[in-house]
Amino acid sequence: MKDNLISGVLQSKGFGSNVQSVAENDNAHVLRIQSPTGEGYMTLYMVMKGVYVMFDEFHLESCESEFKNMENVFCIDHCRQGRIEHENLLGNKFYMESGDLKIGRRINHSGRIHMPNGYYYGMTIGFEIGEAEKSIRSELPGIDIDIETIVDKFSSSDKSDLPAEEYFIRRDSLLKKDEHIDHILGEMYNIPNEIRMDLFKVKIMELLLRLKMLDKSLYKDERFYIPAGQAEKIKEVHKLIIDSPGKNYTVEVLSQTFGIPESTLRKNFREIYGSPIYKYIKKVKINKAAELLKSDSSLKVSDVAESVGYDNPSKFAAAFKDVMGLTPLDFKQKK
Repeated sequence: MKDNLISGVLQSKGFGSNVQSVAENDNAHVLRIQSPTGEGYMTLYMVMKGVYVMFDEFHLESCESEFKNMENVFCIDHCRQGRIEHENLLGNKFYMESGDLKIGRRINHSGRIHMPNGYYYGMTIGFEIGEAEKSIRSELPGIDIDIETIVDKFSSSDKSDLPAEEYFIRRDSLLKKDEHIDHILGEMYNIPNEIRMDLFKVKIMELLLRLKMLDKSLYKDERFYIPAGQAEKIKEVHKLIIDSPGKNYTVEVLSQTFGIPESTLRKNFREIYGSPIYKYIKKVKINKAAELLKSDSSLKVSDVAESVGYDNPSKFAAAFKDVMGLTPLDFKQKK
């Protein structure tokens, strides 16, 4: 098994200069990726020749991945927690959040990784198409799985003049139409070490059988695309909010400042950061207040409230409890 870890996926073209190998055993290979905004870990399991599972845990805002996928790789990506940004072929952005799926060849992977909320935890199940087909037939004879058919199903383009994009399924839609897939993927995060490799095989075969039966027309056009220019403006809005927790910005002021219609600002901000803008601003203020209360016990609660834009102590206390679950005074005493 160890030979497989340093072949195929790992040797394809290298993961890049910002990725280092930090641990390895007979079944797993742990890699660390670093950027100025943080770091992340990727734990790779070679389940059988040509089939791998990789768990990603990133605590960073963005990085550039130098990894280039092999042309014969087919991937199933699942977001467990956090949010991650992707681009389509025209440069427009779309976002995966908890429970969402992305399925396809990943030939057009740009290498730019962005986590709007600073973290992401998820899983990729990858298949080197030719090798995976042989391994499945060899190790699991009698199971009617044709990788090529599944690849074709999720890699065909609706437009003849464009390469196929990866297929996207939102979790709320999946739960309504095929909750089994969500259940299978959820189980793969909590497998005991002693049976991990064998159960990976079982779960992957179960997942492939479900995808084989999936009517993908039920999930057509679920992605909400944001033009690249609009996405960058929303990120500028976000930076202003983060950098100025003491200011009280309204949607109207932000709309005028950045030249974005209010309805577009609200809709795009929620899509990128997973929260209504007012709720997000409140969370930023309260998190900053909690940081101040924790770092300096001599600070008065009223002073902290004022520093994050609250001139009404009762409103601050209510907002603080809503976000932190404790009143500011209880939080201060506890910390």
